[in-house]
Amino acid sequence: MGFIKEYGKKNSIIMIVDDNPAHVQLLSAILQEEGYEIYPVLNGKIALETGQLHPPDLILLDINMSEMNGFEVCKAFKSDLRLVEIPIIFISAAVETADKLKAFQEGGVDYITEPFQPLEVLARVKTHLSLANAKTELRANNEALETIMEKLNLAQSHLIQSEKMSTLGLLTAGIAHELNNPLNFISGSVQGLRKTVSPIEKLIKLCEFLLHSPNLEGKEKLQEWIEKNQPADLLETINELVKNACFGAERVSEIVQGLRIFSRLDEAEIKRIDLHENIDSALLLLRNRYKEIIKIIKNYGPFTTWFCQPGKLNQVFMNLFSNSIDAIFSKKELTQNENITITTRIEERDSSPWAIIEISDTGIGMSDNVIKHLFQPFFTTKDVGKGVGLGLAIAHGIILDHRGTIEVKSSLNKGSFFRILLPHREFKGEGE
Repeated sequence: MGFIKEYGKKNSIIMIVDDNPAHVQLLSAILQEEGYEIYPVLNGKIALETGQLHPPDLILLDINMSEMNGFEVCKAFKSDLRLVEIPIIFISAAVETADKLKAFQEGGVDYITEPFQPLEVLARVKTHLSLANAKTELRANNEALETIMEKLNLAQSHLIQSEKMSTLGLLTAGIAHELNNPLNFISGSVQGLRKTVSPIEKLIKLCEFLLHSPNLEGKEKLQEWIEKNQPADLLETINELVKNACFGAERVSEIVQGLRIFSRLDEAEIKRIDLHENIDSALLLLRNRYKEIIKIIKNYGPFTTWFCQPGKLNQVFMNLFSNSIDAIFSKKELTQNENITITTRIEERDSSPWAIIEISDTGIGMSDNVIKHLFQPFFTTKDVGKGVGLGLAIAHGIILDHRGTIEVKSSLNKGSFFRILLPHREFKGEGE
């Protein structure tokens, strides 16, 4: 690491550019007495060459010089990206307002007039060295802050992805269980049908025998088959097995349909969707967690389709329903009246239609202090390993991205109530 100068005090390098040697000598004496390192230069061309080889920390620049005047030298310094940040203080005997204005227009930071007052020279030099140092530090801090923000954004992306994977992991277990039941229906029914069809094969062969040999022996065999297999019972069994297999197949189809809808998890495109369909898909995929214990009450109002980002809204519904289920199972004692109620409607607000989705539960509820921090990242009331506190923070951000709001009301041991408000949006295509 190079040596860092303490700007405004010792070790700072100051270039004095003036074609009057007396002025250079006087200013050098004033500044060297304070410990500054001086580069004395007698014309603009040499000043540029020296500055490019050994950039100073500050330049005192005379306006009225032969060959290149101070304004031309200043412009050349400011056109060089390596030198543009060096503060330049103009010096001159002239006190014309036009000169002062031009000095600032060309990039100067200050103006000192002759005769030079040592205290004034030192004060202005120290001030602008300190300002330059502050700008350098600010730039370094900004770069460091940008690096930190990039790392934070990357970490946030990883955490959000982790939250999504956690949700998907939860779904995987539930879906596997949900699929297992209808698949057992189908498998059991197929095996039953295989056994049931066996005597029917014998009946078909017997009918063929009777067709070609209508005699007493054939009738006796048919009667024997009827007594052994009871056709009415056999038909009832076949119908029941087919019914079970069809039920299982329909249930699998429902789950696959729910997965198809919910698989929009990373879909960012704005499109028109049926909000009820998305709500139902989230409930379907969570069914294994609440069935036979929590009743789902749907109060769906007349609803048109709505423009939104379906994948992101699916994540909101999944987080809210999961939290409601967790809140109910956190109660010390469960009753037969545990429920999650979903109500939807359209309301006119500010002369525009808004979609309203309300979700209430009979869970353990929340205190005012918990509600205050509910949507903050990493805030969670769950045990370690059961959540990182990002679910509701992500949901809140998604609703804000939709230009909507999310409200919450809750009391301990009295359940919780969430209201999502989504404004009507006119779709304008990609990148809206």
